[in-house]
Amino acid sequence: MIISTQTRYAVRFLLELSYSEEADRPTTLRQAADAQGISVAYLESIALKLRKRGYLKSYKGAGGGYTLAMPIEQITLGEIMRLMENKYFQIHCAEDSEETCKNFSDCRIAKAWETLESHLTNVVDSVKLSQLSNKMV
Repeated sequence: MIISTQTRYAVRFLLELSYSEEADRPTTLRQAADAQGISVAYLESIALKLRKRGYLKSYKGAGGGYTLAMPIEQITLGEIMRLMENKYFQIHCAEDSEETCKNFSDCRIAKAWETLESHLTNVVDSVKLSQLSNKMV
């Protein structure tokens, strides 16, 4: 299982915004980057993906910045992982199974990996970001 820096930073950024919402104000990228120890340029690319997918609202001008576009209780870890990762669980022999493994269709090991992937997906889809921020619903 691969969890990239981009995914970890996206989760941290969303959690940072949830804390800022309590103060009822948008958070600038600089504020979030400083609070989380993340490069502003790197965080900007993450914010763009999150905004395009509808997780963030952006505000321009003085007092501008970012806020969450939906309650943190509605966002799952799995959603963010799928947005940020090409594929967070890689089964290399299954990537192009007909070319890489002539035994793939009868392979019990590959089927076990697929089962594991399904279980991991269910787990990350059950974790709400509010649980990570100690804002249990």
